[in-house]
Amino acid sequence: MNKQNFADNLRLLCNYKKSISEVCRELEINRQQFNKYLSAKTTPSGNNLRRICDYFGLEEHEIYLPHEEFEEIIRVRPVHELNLASMNRPELHIIDQLMTSSTMDLSKYEGSYHIYYYSTSFPTQILKGYGMIFKEDGRYFIKWIERLSQKDKSSHNDFIYKIKGMVTGLGNRIFISGYEELLQNEMIHVTLFPTYKNKVSLLSGLMLGVSGTDAREPVSQRVILSYLGKNCNHKEALKACGIFEEDSGEIEEQIRKHISNDLDPEEKVFYARPL
Repeated sequence: MNKQNFADNLRLLCNYKKSISEVCRELEINRQQFNKYLSAKTTPSGNNLRRICDYFGLEEHEIYLPHEEFEEIIRVRPVHELNLASMNRPELHIIDQLMTSSTMDLSKYEGSYHIYYYSTSFPTQILKGYGMIFKEDGRYFIKWIERLSQKDKSSHNDFIYKIKGMVTGLGNRIFISGYEELLQNEMIHVTLFPTYKNKVSLLSGLMLGVSGTDAREPVSQRVILSYLGKNCNHKEALKACGIFEEDSGEIEEQIRKHISNDLDPEEKVFYARPL
């Protein structure tokens, strides 16, 4: 492998970044060692070579091409590809791996749910949404719909929230990370206790997001997912959704109890309540 070709090509790639220091910092490679690469004194180890190529979005053989040939490749390659390659940080790889490599078998959680929690727009009332957990291309996803409306009152204008996200199981907990699909102005994170029974019934946990008010305060609240099965009537399940008074017969007592956002006297931190 030609050290000078590598050095010239690496120097060209660094010109697309703010500074060599930034490259070294993001690659987590010592600047003194990196200078040896740039001066053609040495070439990187296999591990560092892979990191450099991943960072700049290149194949390993490309960075050793004759410099004139390499310049032609970079010239026709869109600049945004090189910029996006800098997003190839270890943190992003690890998060992606955690979200896609569940350590739990989530197959029994596939199906439909009613989702209950206290509304942040109308804090004394309970919101009942409808969601589905499903598997696609080896990964688990969730989508759910919330309807801000009351059947017996005209005080609330109808408004629909649609949430999509990914589901993974880590450390014996279920994690959901999603976003609001229509406005795309918020992310939602849910952590749930699993069930140790053969059949799924209720899942309890905490949800973190922002309030539905104009102030958009960060907010955490208890949440319950009530399992409806894999073959429920979607239309009927959606019809049952909306906002309900605390004492509504539509809300079971067990659900009302476990989504209550109270703190015990000795509690200083907000916890989910196991069922």
